[in-house]
Amino acid sequence: MLNNILLNVRSVPCYDGNIHSIKEEITISRNEIVDYIKQHFPSTPTKDVAKSLNLSISQVRILAKKNGIVKCEIYKKELKKQLIFNRRKWYEKNIPVFEPSHLQEQIILGSLLGDGYISKGAQRSINYYYQEHFGESQREYREWKLSKMDNLNFSINGNFLRSASHSYFKELHSSLYPNGIKSLNETFIATCTHPIFLSTLYLDDGSLTISYSYNKNTNTVYCHPQILLYTLNLTKSENQLLANHLNHTFKTNFVVSGHPHGRQSLLKLNKEKEVSYFLNVIEPYTKDIPSMKYKTNIKENIQLKTEQIKRKYGKDITIVISSSNRKREYTDNELDRIIELKTNGETTQTIANELGRTYWAIVYKVSELKKNGFL
Repeated sequence: MLNNILLNVRSVPCYDGNIHSIKEEITISRNEIVDYIKQHFPSTPTKDVAKSLNLSISQVRILAKKNGIVKCEIYKKELKKQLIFNRRKWYEKNIPVFEPSHLQEQIILGSLLGDGYISKGAQRSINYYYQEHFGESQREYREWKLSKMDNLNFSINGNFLRSASHSYFKELHSSLYPNGIKSLNETFIATCTHPIFLSTLYLDDGSLTISYSYNKNTNTVYCHPQILLYTLNLTKSENQLLANHLNHTFKTNFVVSGHPHGRQSLLKLNKEKEVSYFLNVIEPYTKDIPSMKYKTNIKENIQLKTEQIKRKYGKDITIVISSSNRKREYTDNELDRIIELKTNGETTQTIANELGRTYWAIVYKVSELKKNGFL
């Protein structure tokens, strides 16, 4: 029969007047041990039961198993909750510090309105992480981003730029994805105030496009630059909110324009002086990314297309960047020519090419001539 010696400690007075402890040995039977286990094991930590009986944890478990004594379901559920809580506290305690500087945060915010998105972490994780996918032609740009955030535990793996999971992105997710869909709101956009935010948004989601008009008389091709921000994942009202904010904060002149794809609207800069101003605003932050010059430099963009332009209009043409300052009053001869060509059924683009004007300039002038009774 298994017996166990328990040590019962009690205090007694001694001859010197002080209180001292003495130990008494108490022998209890196996049945008493089992009874104790039956009473306490189901709802008490095993180590505490073992300590009370002066047994090892293993001995208590063996006796419980032999006598069909198990932990109660309520205890197991509470234990599981506590284990999950402790694990979460340990996880959160060991999360690396994530404290982006103002510039780093502006890069993240610009990226989130561009190519970036926030996803939930592992199945048991309560936090989120940042991620963006890119093509090889943009690797240098993504490496530039990584260099700006090298102390924030970002990394590039294949064609993905990622962060670690963190509560920072959980908070951002709540702000930017209130209904599970990326949505722009005044609270979020109000924090986007630095030109590096504008730079990142543009390099992620923008393009520098060039349209051309040809003046046959002077053998000149005029290049008309535009800036487009393909914010197609935003609604028209959200794009208007974004345009208003950019124009107020950075003194730009973005307008909302229709588009057949996405949510059917994007942002646009139409005039050369507006495009040049915009590129000057972001130039301090984009100059160190040579592979992006086709987006950030009008002359570089045109240079890349020079051969194509010459194949279309001729090798001896003069290529000129059309400027808003180049606008001039129409001469009497030009007005007569517009009336003559339009009367003869020539297209607006043909007239624009001949006079070295833009398509829309001729549209407006024809409308004016009709209104005044000349057509």
